[in-house]
Order: sequence, then structure tokens, then C-alpha cells
Amino acid sequence: GARRILLAGHMDTVFDDGTAAARPFSMGGDHAHGPGVSDDKGGLLAGIHAIEALDALGWDQYAELVLLATPDEEIGSPVSRPVTEAAAAEADCALALECARENGDLVIARKGVADLRVTVTGRAAHAGIEPERGAHAALAAAHLVVALQALNGRFPDVSVNVGVLRSGSRPNIVPADAELHVEIRSSSAHGLDECRRAVEDLARTPSVPGTRTVVEVTDVCPPMEDTAPGRRLAETALRVGAALGLRVGAAATGGVGDANIIAGTGTPVLDGLGPVGGGDHGPDEWLDVSSVPGRVALLAALITEVGDPHGGPRL
Repeated sequence: GARRILLAGHMDTVFDDGTAAARPFSMGGDHAHGPGVSDDKGGLLAGIHAIEALDALGWDQYAELVLLATPDEEIGSPVSRPVTEAAAAEADCALALECARENGDLVIARKGVADLRVTVTGRAAHAGIEPERGAHAALAAAHLVVALQALNGRFPDVSVNVGVLRSGSRPNIVPADAELHVEIRSSSAHGLDECRRAVEDLARTPSVPGTRTVVEVTDVCPPMEDTAPGRRLAETALRVGAALGLRVGAAATGGVGDANIIAGTGTPVLDGLGPVGGGDHGPDEWLDVSSVPGRVALLAALITEVGDPHGGPRL
């Protein structure tokens, strides 16, 4: 029968309060500038206008068409994630509205992320009088940072970064505690698990006697893996784009988004269906306004392709 289609974008940006007032929306030639024009205001507007265009044409060959706008994607979707998962689980396919890559490419894969908190516990002592009675947590943490960074390159398409290292309170005390915040990125769920186990193995053998290390997984965002159903969605989009005279490709990226959460439910998803933009998260963020008509047309036409139970692709 007719298919259930989910369109997904996000309303929030990374910028501090007052940024829009200090650096408001502006136009320069074919480029729009301002906080969030590419990530993700342009994509959200594309979704709204595509639906309005289809509604004006009277097209309703779908079981359900849902536009989901989340408010917290930039901080990891702590509140909206269950809503996104529920909507995705009910959908036959999903089209995510992050803007296209700078060259117009759609996104067929996004890396997943595992965030870890690694806590090292040692024993405090006076650094001048009796340092031998201490167990230097900062030293153990320093060795661990070196070992963790050395995991880069061990597993295919997996990266590790120790982004935060904290320890100590005074220069005359052997530190009793240390904390590391570690990020693992991988194109596959298997890669995330494999690397996490490697981190746990390192933690079991501390380099400083008397210290103990505990690894806690604080968050996991699943990868949007390159799958056969996703490829078929991309092939349909490329065919639709060619019919519209648009040069469209497909690529993988290391950034995460709403599409990762959708992919984690097993629902086929294609991302990058907003207009062409770039410079995300920075002061020079831009949107190519000349790309808007073509990209909205592509999105609307793709919705008709995947929604039609007779003419759409096999998912």
C-alpha cells in the first residue's frame, strides 16, 4: 500500500543567545548569511515549502506524511530522541533535511558517536614529604591519553579523541583523581563496540600501581550506515535530480544528525535534502539561495516517488 514518509529537520542552532541580533540574516549576491541559514533553517524551510507545493497540486498518494522539527539536535537530542525514534519506527522511509554538501551531494552515511567518561582514582599524598605514599592519578591518566590516541588507525574508519583531561587541585599534592572525556566515531555500530572494548581493555591495566580506572558510556548516537535500502533511496534521488536537470551526487560524512537516530531504528533514510550550504557552526555560514528552487523541487519530486506504492523504489 501507500507508504508512510517522515521528513526530519531541527530548529536549534549552536550559537549563543544574542548571535542573531549581533549577526542578523543578510543577503550578498546568491548567498544568504546568518546563524543557522544552512544548519538547519534552510532545510526546514525546504521541507515546509515542498509539502506546501504538493498540497497545492492536490498530491496525496501516501499513507502518512510527517514533518518532524526537533529542538535539541545540536546538543545530542536528549529530549527529542524518543519522539524521533517513535516517528521513524512508524515510517517506511525517511528524508532528512540537513542542507546538501557544498558541492550539492546528498548524504548516504553518517558516522556514529560513543561518548565515554573515564575516571582514574589514585591516592593523595604530600608531593614534597612523602610522594611515595601516593598513587598519581594524573600520571596514570597521561599514559592512558597516549594509549587512547594510539587507537586511531587500529580499526577501519574509527577515530578516537580525548577531548577533556582534568586532574589535580594543588601543585604540592599527588593527584588522587583524574577524569577523561573520550569520543569514538565510527561508520559502523561494530566499529563503535570494538573500539569501546579496546578502551576498556586499556583501563584494566593501569600504568601506575595503586590506581584504578573505570570506563562509563555516557551517550551513544548510532551510525547512519551505508545500507542497500539507503542506496536505493539515493539512486531514486539521483534519477529524480537528473530529470530536473540537477547534478546530484551522494557522499558519507563524519557529522551526526537526526538521520543517525532514524537509522538506528532500521528505517531507510537519506539525508542532505535541503538547499546547498556550508560553513556550519561558524561566523561565515552560508546558504546558496539560487539552489533553493531546484532543491525544493527535488525534495517534492522524491516524496512523490517514495510515497507512490506503484511507481516508487523497492525499499
